[in-house]
Amino acid sequence: MNEWGKVKKVIVGIADKAKHYNDNMANRCVLFADRELTASIPHGSYSSTIIDEANEDLDNLANIYKQFGADVVRPEYTADVKSFHYLYCPRDNILTVDDKIIASPMSTNDRKDEWKGMCDVTHDLSRQEFDDTDYVLDCLQNKNLLATHNNKPMWDAANVLRAGRNILYQLSNTGNYAGATQLQKLLGPTTEFKVHVLKDVYSFSHIDTTLALLKPGIALINPERVTDKSKLPIEMQNWDLIECPDPIPMDYAGEEPAMSQCTGMNLCMLDEDTVIVQATQINLISLLEQKGFTVVPIHMRHQRSLGGGPHCCTVELEREYDLDWTLNE
Repeated sequence: MNEWGKVKKVIVGIADKAKHYNDNMANRCVLFADRELTASIPHGSYSSTIIDEANEDLDNLANIYKQFGADVVRPEYTADVKSFHYLYCPRDNILTVDDKIIASPMSTNDRKDEWKGMCDVTHDLSRQEFDDTDYVLDCLQNKNLLATHNNKPMWDAANVLRAGRNILYQLSNTGNYAGATQLQKLLGPTTEFKVHVLKDVYSFSHIDTTLALLKPGIALINPERVTDKSKLPIEMQNWDLIECPDPIPMDYAGEEPAMSQCTGMNLCMLDEDTVIVQATQINLISLLEQKGFTVVPIHMRHQRSLGGGPHCCTVELEREYDLDWTLNE
C-alpha cells in the first residue's frame, strides 16, 4: 500500500454523535499538555449545527470518491462501538498495509473501538487497556516531554504514512517506540517491510499536518516542522520536498479549535496525479497545480472545529499499488 495509488475502496467518516474528549489523565497528557491540570477543557457534545454541516461536507467528500469510481463505506454506530469521541476520523484507528487491515492500539482508551463501526480487520491491536502509569504526567505544561512511556505499544494509525514496503512512523504523543516495534514485528522482517521512525520532527500528534506523500519522489512538507531533511529516511532526502505555503487562516466553531492552522495541508491523493485539498487553501492549490497535479477542492467548514481534514476523514481499504517500489526510486 502507499499514499498515492488509485483509490478503489475508501471509508469516509461521519460527524454523528460527535463529542469533545473525555476529561481524564490520558487525554490531558496526550492532547492538553499545554495547560494546567486544573484548567478547563472543552466538554460535552458538539452542536447540531456543527454536526449537520460537517455531515453535508463529508457527503460531498464521499461523492468525490464515488465520481472517481471508488466504492465508499460510511461508518455506523453499532452496539460494539463504545467510542466516547466520534467516527469522524477513520484514519486515526485503521491502518491498511498490503493485505492487512490493522486496528491500531491508539494512545488513549476512549477511541480504541471506533474500527468496529467501520470495517472488519485482519489484526486487532486495540484490546490492551491503558492506565495512568502509562503516561508521563510530568509532560503537563512541559510539551518537550512525550506523553507516553514505553510500557505498552501506544500508537494511532494516523501516525503512519505508507510508501510501498517503507512505513513512516512519527514518534510523538500519539506514537511511542514500543508502538513502532510492535508494527515492525507485525509486518515482518525489515527485508519485507521497514518501519522508519521519524524522531524530533513533530511531537504533538499525527503525521498528516507535517508530511504528505504525493507520488514517487515528491512530498509536501510543513517547513515549520521538517526543518532538517536529515530527520527523514535517507532514501527520501533527495526527493522533491515541496514546502507548503503559509496556511490561509481557517475559522472554527465552538469553544476552541481541535486542530492548528497547519491542518490546511491535510490532503489526500485519489491517484498519483489527483489530489483533494481544502478549498480555502488557494496558495497550496496554486502550488500543486504548478507542479502538475489536478486539484479537487473540498470545502470542509468544520475541519478545525472537529479536528480532521480530507486525509483524517478517510482511510483507503483498497488502492492500486506496487509493493516493490522503493523510497529512493
